Amino acid sequence: MSGIQIVTEFIQAWNENDLDRAHELMTEDIYYHNIPMQPIQGRENARAFADLFGVGKRMLAHWEIVNIAERDDVVLTERIDSFTLEDGRKISVPLMGSFRIRDGLISEWRDYFDLATFERQLAKQPGSKPHE
Repeated sequence: MSGIQIVTEFIQAWNENDLDRAHELMTEDIYYHNIPMQPIQGRENARAFADLFGVGKRMLAHWEIVNIAERDDVVLTERIDSFTLEDGRKISVPLMGSFRIRDGLISEWRDYFDLATFERQLAKQPGSKPHE
């Protein structure tokens, strides 16, 4: 599979709430960095991070690929990552993602986004409109 196919499958797994499959597409030693947060090393720690936020349980993901490009072992994505919270609120964050592919798996994953945009939406009271 090409790098684009691997990343597209990875994103589709998140969208289908198949976190086992998503994490199987990562190397055991993956370097995962949600910039500007602290980086995470290792598949188990990446899974623990998703579990801590409740992705797949209290929060469902839908990631839209706006643009995707591949050069050598790197795939770049421009995305809109949306999350539906258990109370029905939706959070959407535009971001850029960078993925490095090694032996058919994602070995590095960096997402660049504005954390304040995410936090503002997360802090809204239930029932409020997303852009108030």
